Amino acid sequence: MPSREHEIPLRIIQNQPALAAVLLRESLGFEVPPYTEALSTTSVLTNCDPKELNSDGATLLRDGIRNVLAVVVERQNKPDRGKRASWPAYLVNLHVRLECPTVLVVLCPDEATARWCAGPISIGHPGFDLVPLVIGPGNTPVITDVERARAVPELAVLSAHGDAEPLTLKAVVEALDATDPRNRTFYYDYVLAGLNETARKELEGLMSADTYKWQSDFARKYVGLGREEGREEGRAAEAANNVLLFLDARGLTVSDEVRQRVESCTDLETLRGWVRRSTAVERAEDLFD
Repeated sequence: MPSREHEIPLRIIQNQPALAAVLLRESLGFEVPPYTEALSTTSVLTNCDPKELNSDGATLLRDGIRNVLAVVVERQNKPDRGKRASWPAYLVNLHVRLECPTVLVVLCPDEATARWCAGPISIGHPGFDLVPLVIGPGNTPVITDVERARAVPELAVLSAHGDAEPLTLKAVVEALDATDPRNRTFYYDYVLAGLNETARKELEGLMSADTYKWQSDFARKYVGLGREEGREEGRAAEAANNVLLFLDARGLTVSDEVRQRVESCTDLETLRGWVRRSTAVERAEDLFD
């Protein structure tokens, strides 16, 4: 199973598909073609025989009804020669399916892994070497403008992960308040994981309900409770959201009564049981049997 550290940056891009284009342009100087729409596309890049190929994420940029660029997104925490061998196949299969230019972006947590991933992958055919486009701590955009942080919260969250500058931390507070409430606890934990103790205290001070006029109740329900208690509540909210997502993905009708019962439950073990049952029940109401 992928670790939390592994999946969070990918979820951030999945929540905001246009972020892939922003990172390409601002982190890598890549010339992104004009587009009118950015949407998540399936990350299943399977060739029917014999090996299943699944990237960590994929984004499709469209101009009207025309596909203009597909972005395969990979999260690489450490060197893995087997994974690099699959990357060219990811691009080729997605290019064939969507019939548009396709690029590979690799997200790395440290500079050493970023340098390793950036090395060319030789296919053998002349001129057909794949040089991955790599984003590490050194070229992640740094967001200090609060207006931009509120406009693109996910980019501010990536920016603040590992960056302890006060202006960046202030921007991420604005971003957290502006983002979808269902994602706040994920983003807050992700930012905290990349900060040293001094920066963590600085961020928690900025988020104090006594010193910051929140437009939402996030600080009161999460930070104001204390970090550990808040995280427990955040995990319960995450589990409840996963129950509803699984039911919806399976095409099951979720009544208002079922939704209210799931969302109001705060017992994490009960919710985890419902997550498991949500993959097999024939009706949403059967969760509670």
